[in-house]
Amino acid sequence: MNTTRYSLIAAAAVLALSLSACNSPTAGGDAGGDDSRSVANVVPGALGDQSFYDDAESGIAELKSDGYTTTTLQGDANNPAQWKANLQSVSTGQNDVVVIGSSTSSDTITEVAPKFPDQHYIFYDGVIDAPNVASLTYKQNEGSFLAGVLAALATTQTADFPLAEGSKKVGLVGGMDIPVINDFAAGFRAGVEAVDPSVEVLVSYVGSFSDSAKGYDQATAMFDQGADVVYQVAGGAGVGVLQAAADADKYAIGVDSNQNALQQGHILASMLKHVGASIVQAVKSDETGDLAYGETTSFGLANDGVGLTFDDNGDIVPQSVIDAVDDYKQKVVDGEIDVPSGF
Repeated sequence: MNTTRYSLIAAAAVLALSLSACNSPTAGGDAGGDDSRSVANVVPGALGDQSFYDDAESGIAELKSDGYTTTTLQGDANNPAQWKANLQSVSTGQNDVVVIGSSTSSDTITEVAPKFPDQHYIFYDGVIDAPNVASLTYKQNEGSFLAGVLAALATTQTADFPLAEGSKKVGLVGGMDIPVINDFAAGFRAGVEAVDPSVEVLVSYVGSFSDSAKGYDQATAMFDQGADVVYQVAGGAGVGVLQAAADADKYAIGVDSNQNALQQGHILASMLKHVGASIVQAVKSDETGDLAYGETTSFGLANDGVGLTFDDNGDIVPQSVIDAVDDYKQKVVDGEIDVPSGF
C-alpha cells in the first residue's frame, strides 16, 4: 500500500471520528426569527464527501441564508438504524419540511414517513410512493452521456489532451452496483459509443460510497490497464479516483459537485446533479403550496437539472471540444438522441 493510499485511509478515519460531534439537532445551525420556516436535512452518512451530500447541504445553506431555520443531522454511513432515529427525531412537528436522499436511505424514509402523516418530506435522488413525500429525481444518464462523449474525445484526440495516450480505453468507478449507479454507467457507455464505438469502457464498483482508498485502488488498476480517463460516480469514495488520476498523470471526470479544482490539471470536467438547487426549489414550492406530494419531479438536460461544468479545470479542455459536447447536449434536448437508462 502506498503513501497516498495511507493518507486516504487516515482522512476517512478522521472523518468517521467526527460523526458523533456532528450528529446533533443543532449541527446545521439556524437562521431567522420565530416566524421563519424550518427545514431539516438528514444525511445518511457524513458531509465532507466533496460530492453528493455536500451539494445537497449547499441547498440547505442557501435556504438558511434566505432566512429559513435549518437543522442538519449527519450519521454513520454504515448505520441505517441511526438514520432512522435521526429522521424520526426531526419529524415530530418542529419542521415544516424534512429532507433526506439517496437510494441508500429509501428503506428508511419508506418506513418512517407513514408514521408521521402530517410531516412533509422531500426525498431526493429516488422515488418514494407516499402521500406526504415529494420525490426529486435526476437524469444522471443524460449528464453521464456527456461525460462519456468527453471521455471518448479525450482518448481519441491526443493532440488536444496531452496526458492521453490514445489507448481508446476509458473507465467508470461506481460506488455500488445499484440501479442509480447503473444509470450513470448506461449513459456513460452511450456517450462513449456515440463518439467512437471502438472505445473500450471499463467498469468497477467500490461497494461503498465512503471508501476512498478502495476507489483509489480501482482507478489505479484502470489506469494501469491503459485507461486515459476514469469517471467517478462513487460519492466520497470517488475522491480516491481523482487522486489516482493525478498520481497516474492521467485524466478523471468528477461528479455531483464541481470537483475540477481538487486535482487541477487532471479533472476534465464534473457532471453536476444540481441537488442543492433542486432542494431549494422544492422547499420554496412547498411554502407557496405548489409542491406536489405523492408525485415526482425530474431534472435533466432540458431543464438544466444535470450537466457538465468545465469551470476551474485549469482550461485543459479546448473550446472546440466544449462546443462538440454542447452539440451532443442539444441533440439530447431536441430528442435526436435517446439516452438509455440503467433502471
